[in-house]
Amino acid sequence: MKREARVALQRAEKLKESGELPAAIAELERAVALEPDLPSARLALGSAWLDAGETDKAMEILSPLMTPRSVYRAAATEKLKQAEQLRSLERSPPGYVRHLFDQFSQHYDLQMVEDLAYCAPAILRRLAELLGCIEAPVDVLDLGCGTGLAGEVFKPLARRLDGVDLSPRMIAEARRKAIYDKLSTADVETFLAAPGWHYDLLLAADVLVYFGHLAEVFHGAKRKLRPGGWFLFTVEKHGGGGFALGPKRRYRHSADYIRETAMSVGFDCMGLIDCSPRKDAGEPVEGLAVAFRNI
Repeated sequence: MKREARVALQRAEKLKESGELPAAIAELERAVALEPDLPSARLALGSAWLDAGETDKAMEILSPLMTPRSVYRAAATEKLKQAEQLRSLERSPPGYVRHLFDQFSQHYDLQMVEDLAYCAPAILRRLAELLGCIEAPVDVLDLGCGTGLAGEVFKPLARRLDGVDLSPRMIAEARRKAIYDKLSTADVETFLAAPGWHYDLLLAADVLVYFGHLAEVFHGAKRKLRPGGWFLFTVEKHGGGGFALGPKRRYRHSADYIRETAMSVGFDCMGLIDCSPRKDAGEPVEGLAVAFRNI
């Protein structure tokens, strides 16, 4: 039995090295199930769940390694410290977002459009038309582009269309549609902070739900926009003040928080309307469609 567990552990290491984190986790789960007392497998599984942003699962797996005689105590201590740091962030851990979307990238379009009635891109297109903010072909950056659902809606208006997403598998699906001039695999905050091309229009359809505090994203968006450029996005609506983490690890933001943060960054909030970008359990999700202008 121990030999089978070690084979699964070795297979998991190779899968992780090649970027196949979901498959690696499955192999590590198998190894721990075969040999619950194999500490190397437990450390590897806890570390993998941490890479996936699943801090609670990582801490549960790693805690048994904290016994005084454990040779893995120091390594487990460091991983648990990292888990606590991730839990303190006012955003979803990048590893969690990547793992989440890597898992259902192949069926994403079907699930979003048919099962969840996802329509955030269409809502943003109507908002753009209402405000008259796209009068000629423009350079567009699709933040959290996923498989390209928003890109397909805005492609007819684009002179140049670029996309960025944290999930390599979602980027692979977007590339198959052949609508983007450039696709990048990166975290949104990191990408916006880096030097590069400037745009007339930024889109973030159902993306900012994975961020609580939005000032950093807004600052980055402002840096990427040309003077007079537009930033269109959707969020889920929070009825109180500020923002709050919802039951499905998606942040909700209040209209006042959006306006106040826009003002602090130097955006002009040109439009903010109630909408329902998707459904959850068959019920419309309350949301906001927002338009900022770079002043």
